[in-house]
Amino acid sequence: MKRFFLFFVLSTSYLFLSCSDINNTEEPTIGYAWQSTVPEALGMSSVMLSNAVNSASAKGFINSIIVIRNGKIAAEKHFNGRNANSYQSIKSVSKSFLSALIGIAVSKGIMSLDQKMIDSFPEYRAFVTDTNINSITLRHLLTMRSGIKGDEEFYSVFTNSGNWIKTILQSPLNFTPGTRSLYSTASTHLVSGMLTRAAGMSTMDYAKINLFDPMGIVINDWAKDPQGIYFGGNNIYMTTRNMAVLGLLYLNKGKLNGKQIVPEEWVNNSLVYSGGVGGTWGSFSEVGYGYLWWLGKVSGKNIFTAIGHGGQFVFCVPDLNLIAAVNSDPFVDWNEADEQERGALQIIADYVIPAVMN
Repeated sequence: MKRFFLFFVLSTSYLFLSCSDINNTEEPTIGYAWQSTVPEALGMSSVMLSNAVNSASAKGFINSIIVIRNGKIAAEKHFNGRNANSYQSIKSVSKSFLSALIGIAVSKGIMSLDQKMIDSFPEYRAFVTDTNINSITLRHLLTMRSGIKGDEEFYSVFTNSGNWIKTILQSPLNFTPGTRSLYSTASTHLVSGMLTRAAGMSTMDYAKINLFDPMGIVINDWAKDPQGIYFGGNNIYMTTRNMAVLGLLYLNKGKLNGKQIVPEEWVNNSLVYSGGVGGTWGSFSEVGYGYLWWLGKVSGKNIFTAIGHGGQFVFCVPDLNLIAAVNSDPFVDWNEADEQERGALQIIADYVIPAVMN
């Protein structure tokens, strides 16, 4: 998708991955208590799901696939030495978790979609060379319409610097905020910095209190910049099962176990196209973007999905109450990542969605 839609770049770079990206634990992972059942009990074909698993195994790069319908696991398989307790970087799937955090912060009144980004970083005002930066709002950052340089051009530049936020703010924009779309992880790192300032605590601490603990999920690690700000929109480490809880939360309009964790209004607004609709990427058509969620159609169904470099997915089909969570090898370059992402998505299109019988 990174070169096929409205100048978007799909995924974040493979840099800043731990050399030990897999962490298998002997004890059962503390987390959301998923229930499992046979596919037919959920109105799904066990034959089609077996085909999905076999296809995932044959790909080689897929580490885990989990299919969930009506809140229960219909199929789950782990490959390449992984198991249900394996933690891995979920790459840019982290962005959709960040979106949920911002929705909570907005509902608590500590952030606003129309607040100016630069107001959160007064110490860097003197380094701004492009005055258009002063007009960037939180909304621009969440919808990838800030004008900040895209990942293939800029990711390595800011992540290899000694001060990520300063480097981002002193770099000229590619276009006037709000006029175009360009996928930018630099933008979402600013969002994490804004949340840190607004909340008076780290993004991780705010997430544990307001999102991770209420969801019942466990985070193994989360990368930080040299100033200690958690990497906005990248490199959260968690299990595939815990990834899938985000899909369940959003299919349930922000509610889990009877508790409203993310405001329903935020969930609804996050899943509305923020710009134009255009293009087809593999089996994904009518591709667009909401608040750090991808939107479109697959197999004729309206879907929303979180996507990470190399084939990380939290894929949701509201009409079918269906979730597919996928973890894949993130240690790949841009071109191979695009191929893997298309391949993982094709399995969902060819087998997972058609597995629904009623």
